Amino acid sequence: MKNFFESVSLHPWRKYFYSFYWALLHCSGTRPPKAKSKPFAIAKRECAKQNLQLLDQTVVLDEARVRRDDTGWPTLWRRYRFDYTETGDARNQGLLLLNGTRLVRIDLGSEQTIIH
Repeated sequence: MKNFFESVSLHPWRKYFYSFYWALLHCSGTRPPKAKSKPFAIAKRECAKQNLQLLDQTVVLDEARVRRDDTGWPTLWRRYRFDYTETGDARNQGLLLLNGTRLVRIDLGSEQTIIH
């Protein structure tokens, strides 16, 4: 049975691009349809732990980059923004940093930074 690259005629540079893209997705541990469900679940859980309310029920991808982890392998680092409130009066912004699917840091304002 032919693999994808044998069955489709692509320019050589495109083969490398697609190989790198799929390897990156595999290394990051995320798939495109599930890309926002994990960060949303983490933000919701962390807000519940701190007795905060997650607003708008959404997280927004702020930055994505490829960096090496502690073992030297390239992984996808993503930073998400979300809004939360403590009392319902003021809207605050939180940040969530993921290395692949692992939570590295969550920032819930100036005095509530949690590093995992």
